[in-house]
Amino acid sequence: MTALLDEEPRLATLGPLAYGYMRVPADVPDKKVHRLERQLREFATRHGLYFVSFFFEFSCGSREGFDELVTELKRADARHVVVPSLRHLAHSRLLQLALCEQLQREAQADVLAMAYRTEIE
Repeated sequence: MTALLDEEPRLATLGPLAYGYMRVPADVPDKKVHRLERQLREFATRHGLYFVSFFFEFSCGSREGFDELVTELKRADARHVVVPSLRHLAHSRLLQLALCEQLQREAQADVLAMAYRTEIE
């Protein structure tokens, strides 16, 4: 068999990179978390995005995961964050808007919310 030297191997085309962000209270069963993770990955794929990984908050009021997300978005030059609902950013609408603006300002990233509300918030 002879290989054609003029042909370059074709790589699968990846969509724009997307990262997920979720707040997960300690009392939520792993089964529910895994189901929501799967739904969020599928949501990203339906929107033409290549899902990379999740960032989580496990403590109420913590922003450690959010700050790590911003750092990773800048490092990877990624422009999309997918969340189950905006309530995963914050319960307050004003704070939701402030965090979306921070993602836009610091990482030029847009937020896509899968639903208005989910069973984990």
